[in-house]
Amino acid sequence: MKWNWDSCNWKRSNKILLLVATLWPVVYMILFIGGIFLMMVFMSFAEDRDHRSCGYLDVLQLDMKIKNGEIKQLNLRPDEIIAIDRVGNCEFKARVTNEDTRREILKDAREIVNGQPRVEKIDEQTSRPTAAPPLPFIPLGFVGLMAVHMLTILLMMAMMPLYIILAVNNGRLDQTMKIVWVVLLCTMGMFAMPVYWYLYVWRKPTAKPEAESGAQTPGDNTPAAA
Repeated sequence: MKWNWDSCNWKRSNKILLLVATLWPVVYMILFIGGIFLMMVFMSFAEDRDHRSCGYLDVLQLDMKIKNGEIKQLNLRPDEIIAIDRVGNCEFKARVTNEDTRREILKDAREIVNGQPRVEKIDEQTSRPTAAPPLPFIPLGFVGLMAVHMLTILLMMAMMPLYIILAVNNGRLDQTMKIVWVVLLCTMGMFAMPVYWYLYVWRKPTAKPEAESGAQTPGDNTPAAA
């Protein structure tokens, strides 16, 4: 069966199906870029809402901040101490591996001043935190996203030669316009395809008046030569 490349004779449903396949790569690109942007904004907002990382301190700077009452919380880790500032909710890190130094810092943090310890909260988590097991739907979501991504790329690769063939076989275009559309489809890709679909697939061709040919000139009564 020979395929009909004249889109004027296509069914309305086929034209709409071609439109969906044409617009999907554009919609997917917008959703993909927008999703990444929203994820970055959300992660930045979540990080700012919790604690802001304000750099590293040495042991003397950390001890000075504790004695000045600038630290509200200490989180002890095997090789470092994380100090959270009272103002600005900043999170400072100090690398402390010596046990004697750690005991001195804890002693200053627990010292009672005006009926209150210098540091209100001390978390002595000396073991490394175990990583939370990954949620089961995360790998499935990643696999699904990659599948949609690959199918969209394959669809884009298939749509370009289809539109080029439609342009080359379009009887409403002269040779110059066919070349122009082939160049546009190769360079602009998914942005030129919706324009071509609207102009030459969806819109009905305008009827051209037929030129009268072979009409006799009125009043021509010249007798034939004998």
